[in-house]
Amino acid sequence: MVDIAVIPGDGIGKEIIPGVCNIIKNINDDVNFFYYDISSERYLKNNVTITDNEISELKNYKAILFGAIGDFRVKPGIMEQNVILRLRKDLDMYLNIRPVSSLPRISKYNNVDLTIYRENKEDFYSLIDGELNKNETFTRKDSMCDYEINISGNSNDETHYNVGILTRKNITRFFKTVFDMINEGKAVITDKANAISMYSFWREIAMNESKNHEINTSFEYADSLAYNLILDPKKYTNIIAPNLYGDILSDMTSALVGSLGYAPSANIGDKTAMFEPVHGSAPDIANKNIANPVASILSGAMMLDYLDYKEDSKLIRNSLFKMLRNDIIPIESGGIYGTREFMEHINKVTVEARI
Repeated sequence: MVDIAVIPGDGIGKEIIPGVCNIIKNINDDVNFFYYDISSERYLKNNVTITDNEISELKNYKAILFGAIGDFRVKPGIMEQNVILRLRKDLDMYLNIRPVSSLPRISKYNNVDLTIYRENKEDFYSLIDGELNKNETFTRKDSMCDYEINISGNSNDETHYNVGILTRKNITRFFKTVFDMINEGKAVITDKANAISMYSFWREIAMNESKNHEINTSFEYADSLAYNLILDPKKYTNIIAPNLYGDILSDMTSALVGSLGYAPSANIGDKTAMFEPVHGSAPDIANKNIANPVASILSGAMMLDYLDYKEDSKLIRNSLFKMLRNDIIPIESGGIYGTREFMEHINKVTVEARI
């Protein structure tokens, strides 16, 4: 038996994630789901984003299934930084995996099959930010390293900053874990080392770690990579990126195979992993039965793979592809199947295939 924490969150997350849990439960009695009300709705009522007790409890789960976070009524960044980024930091989930694969009847390109491995805790998502005229001290302590940064200064204009951080211990384990996963083949490592000096440090660690693996590595600047991905995505298999560029490139590549509605992801740590669709909460279409559930379904399949229920994961993927080939297409992609109807179909197909 395995216990899984579930955070539906906001918007279409609340609409879709319980259905994904039902799909999994109907084909696998070994899983138990425990729901957490971490949401913008709760924040608006109680001024609580996520509590220390919730963080402590979530550390005890091997896997978390996450929906989406964000609400038009809440200032941008409050929920994202205090929930998503804090979960990644406090649960030490240092690797984000975003597969991008062609889907039948959906994708603009056939035979696209690449994975973006994104560093998940540092870079320009370090939450070291502020105004120059305000003296600030930033203290970071986690399982890998401790540091304190003091920033002070004067300006004759209103001056804001965000500081990018890379630490040797974290980036070394990131590359080691990624190269262990890839094991062999080709990997393109991206950055902007020609403009941002800390990415030379990133490259040094990448080259050192690649020597221990039979992987053909090359480097490509992020802007050049974005250009070439549009021209010929099929020539790429594994892309390794720092946090900010990994975020941008994975959203961009999802458009090549359909949309963000088809983009799953995994946040991986040594003890805990969290699985979530890449799309946002989309509150403008929530509860209208038009949201695309495929990214959440594929995120659930990734979670089953991680938990070593590989046959169940394969069953869900095969059922999904069979549906798409039979023109059971979500409304988002021009089909006639709403959120509920699509979920009902995949539930039926997976259960029948299981029998």
